[in-house]
Amino acid sequence: MLSIDNLKALREAYSLTGGSGPEAVLRRIGDPTEQAIVASAVERMPHSDRNVRVLALRVLAYQRGARAMRGVLAGLNDEKRRVCAVAIQACPNYLAHEEIVARLEAIAREAGLKRKLRRRALSMLAGDEGRLCGDLTPAVAAALERLMTEPEYRFALLFGLVRLDLHPRVEMILESFATSAETGERQMARRAQAGERVIHIDGYSADETLQRWIMENCDRAHGRMYYWLPRAGDSQRRPYGLSRSEQRDAGDERSHAI
Repeated sequence: MLSIDNLKALREAYSLTGGSGPEAVLRRIGDPTEQAIVASAVERMPHSDRNVRVLALRVLAYQRGARAMRGVLAGLNDEKRRVCAVAIQACPNYLAHEEIVARLEAIAREAGLKRKLRRRALSMLAGDEGRLCGDLTPAVAAALERLMTEPEYRFALLFGLVRLDLHPRVEMILESFATSAETGERQMARRAQAGERVIHIDGYSADETLQRWIMENCDRAHGRMYYWLPRAGDSQRRPYGLSRSEQRDAGDERSHAI
């Protein structure tokens, strides 16, 4: 089993490379197999020190498979809020697993939990603030369809979806919002369908000129940090013939999430 120091080295390597290339660290700690890494992390999940459990989850975030999933699931059920929060962050590779999705949905619904933790779980289901690559998994799509029947979750779900690429399951759920009786929901969904997406302005901090251009020329979607931006290849498209004032209404009418 890998030592705590080995797991710390892996965590640092993953955070620096996005999980794609910690080869130098792997060589330094003896070239462990993926199975050995997963086993070493999962076996630390019952540890009495919450910081060790957090460390294990930071490593599991870059793994895959059923055994690794069980470690993340243990984190989602951890009584310590910080451990649970890190486990939520570790979920992107495990959203095809119904157990993970069910637990995220339960956290989002659990009124006794801190509001921030519930929002994190809901955000993960709704696309991890635009970081989700590829389409929603069938398990996630089913969870979103259940959650969107309840008014308190709808804006947070829609606001997550309009930050994602238009894959088939994303489009399917957006279409449900596009036919909503609620004007703000309908206009926001239609704007996303017609070729725009919502971005967080900090995502463009590396290019101050572009960031300033977005802030001066693009409509705000929500608050001071979120803007509508044309999707690649869709810069000439207008959302369903809405006027500029109607487009702004779609972003301004609703200003809350759970």
